[in-house]
Amino acid sequence: MVEAWTPPISDAAVKAATGRTWPEWRAELDGWAGEMDHQALARTLRAKHGLSFWWAQMVSGTWEILTGRRDPHARAAGDGKYQASASKTIAAGPAAVEMAFDLPDFAEWGPDGVFSRTSGTPGKSINGQWSEGGRLSVWLATKEAATGRKTQISLNHENIETAEACEHWKTEWRAALVRLKARLED
Repeated sequence: MVEAWTPPISDAAVKAATGRTWPEWRAELDGWAGEMDHQALARTLRAKHGLSFWWAQMVSGTWEILTGRRDPHARAAGDGKYQASASKTIAAGPAAVEMAFDLPDFAEWGPDGVFSRTSGTPGKSINGQWSEGGRLSVWLATKEAATGRKTQISLNHENIETAEACEHWKTEWRAALVRLKARLED
């Protein structure tokens, strides 16, 4: 599985942001990271190489996957659970996107199941429980474009029990966001 896995960010992008490509990071970390856990590795990358929090997480997680220490989509917590993500930019404001996560709208575009909202920040985030297992965290980012206001949706489904279920939900959420885009842009 790891042999076929490709990091989600290109060598050019990681080099532009961190000064190194994925093979260069692999060689660097193979030299000293040893048995460090994810948190210690990310902290060391921030301190030793000046990486931002996000890039330290990305580099450490990618190295763990490339070295077989972690399955793709496995949580960094090492608890044996998985997370699936999906994203889509939609030509609609965040309020319209947020309303679409409530019933009855959600039933029209979402996968089979019930989303129970538990918290969030209006126009920015939506959090809740998924009836089919796990938790959903949805982040909304507003973008102004020449064609009008757009909202980028980043959805993360956490606490998935198996790698197979993770692949299933990744496919389901990506298809659901395509349906949401069609619904809101009509």
